[in-house]
Amino acid sequence: MNQSLPSQRSCCFLFLSISVITALILLINVSFKIVLVEGLVFSVNGLICPLIAGLYLLALRNCSIKEQRHLLNISLLTLYLFCIGVYVLINLPAAEYMHDNPVYQIIFQDIPKKFFATTIAFALSFYLPHLLVYPKSSKKSPTPKQCMLLALLGGISFFGLDFFLLFSGTHLQSFKHIFIDSFMIASLILLLIGIFYLAFLLKYQNLLTPERGSEQLPLYHYFICVAIVVMLICLACEYRIVTIINKYMVLSASSLFFPITLVISTILGELWGYRVNLKLCLILIATQFTFDALLMGIVALPSPTFCNLNHFYNYIMLKRLPAASLTLFIAFISNAMLLNYLKHSKWNLHRPLRILIANFCSNSLLCLIDYGLLFGGIYPYDQVINLVVNVWHYKLFTTLITLPFILWFCAYMEKNKSLTLQYD
Repeated sequence: MNQSLPSQRSCCFLFLSISVITALILLINVSFKIVLVEGLVFSVNGLICPLIAGLYLLALRNCSIKEQRHLLNISLLTLYLFCIGVYVLINLPAAEYMHDNPVYQIIFQDIPKKFFATTIAFALSFYLPHLLVYPKSSKKSPTPKQCMLLALLGGISFFGLDFFLLFSGTHLQSFKHIFIDSFMIASLILLLIGIFYLAFLLKYQNLLTPERGSEQLPLYHYFICVAIVVMLICLACEYRIVTIINKYMVLSASSLFFPITLVISTILGELWGYRVNLKLCLILIATQFTFDALLMGIVALPSPTFCNLNHFYNYIMLKRLPAASLTLFIAFISNAMLLNYLKHSKWNLHRPLRILIANFCSNSLLCLIDYGLLFGGIYPYDQVINLVVNVWHYKLFTTLITLPFILWFCAYMEKNKSLTLQYD
């Protein structure tokens, strides 16, 4: 179907949504990370919470009221999906030969507590104030002063609530010292954000705000956001190997949910075409690379001995970063190119056959490349081969199971031509 190119503001909305998703999931992953630098002992929350507030400030200035609300909804959806997905995967029975490194479990400890703390803090600091200041019926744009107050005060509140909900009752050493240092760093970052924002206003104070009220958000933006969350769930549990069906089948935990991203890629390719599918591929690779690089950088920061994840990440991250990027590129590019080529080929293949061929090839490439790079040298050769075969069978099964849904959804969308997300 021929679709018009997205507007500049819709691209800005997509970029901000992806950035907030990445920052929130990064926050959950390193919630209990404590940094020790030159006598300062602070939580990583003091770095990431102000970053999220800065992204929220950009959304307040560059997006309409309804786009802002969509961004907040996507943020809450991200927290729900990620925490529930990771919680399900880590509670599946682990394979007997899995290297159960105790350090590896630190990132997964207290997932319900991390979810509760981050979700409550985000809702009370950003979501609820936005609803109170700009109710659903409101059409007026926020003033520059309101934007700064909502973002900076929300950032301080977000950090404070998240810190107390996370660390209260954990018997953290030097709790007051860590909170004061973290609060000072968070306040300094927010102050710098406020200064840059005011400097921008002074320089571009006559910049006109575009008319807001008739905008339409492409539906595929939501699909891309869901695909990113699922991908980050899979990355979080990539080295975990589980057993299902009475311990008969051994699978990697990441393979259980990853077919959802391929379903989204197929839907985008069929409804919006090759360019949007390629856009999804590039966004997934860029998000994965950015997320892993930030995760490596944060974990590499020096920590007290009672809270140190460095040994685990030094062991896996340097291998995972290039392996995941290469695997995503090959799997999604092959799926997008095959869908596009078969759609315009001389054979005139029907949609179900096109989807089966494209998904079969991309899943096969994914299994052969990904697990060889990730688990080679960690587990014996025969166990890796057995894992690859089991995952390939599982992915083929999910392709067949999800095919009727893809066909129904594409037919429904083409019939109703509802390829944009209409605002109330």
